[in-house]
Amino acid sequence: MPSAAAGADERTVLAHDAWGQIARLFLSQQARREEVAQELGLHISDMISLFHMQPDAGVTQRALAEHWACDPSWVTNRIDRLEQLGLVERRLSAADRRVKEVWLTPAGEKTRTAGMDGFSRPPTQLADLPVSDLRHLAKALAKLDLPDPTHVGMH
Repeated sequence: MPSAAAGADERTVLAHDAWGQIARLFLSQQARREEVAQELGLHISDMISLFHMQPDAGVTQRALAEHWACDPSWVTNRIDRLEQLGLVERRLSAADRRVKEVWLTPAGEKTRTAGMDGFSRPPTQLADLPVSDLRHLAKALAKLDLPDPTHVGMH
């Protein structure tokens, strides 16, 4: 990862270094994420797609396309696959019957929960840190005002 700009103040250098480590940690876990998906009989993109659907709430394919910043045809392909697996179903919107929403099925909710549980298991690099370091890290990260990346707005 590139280093902070020469002459940057200490806060900038530390923030840059911290972000670099967080990014490396996340990227180093790709095989584990794929393993979790495979244990559930899914592709990684299937599992991540499920994460963006909330239990007891529907979401339009348009909202998913906007959230994922992708072509709507890609969303259709994703939803078709999840529907074939019995994990989601399309329903007419109660608010606008011209619009279809995607809803998790009971199997989809169960699979989503299992995927999120597997995905959220801390990597060994974190679990091996001393408890005092973990306390400091957890306290510092808790100060960040982070949105829920799985929440997709309705349109």
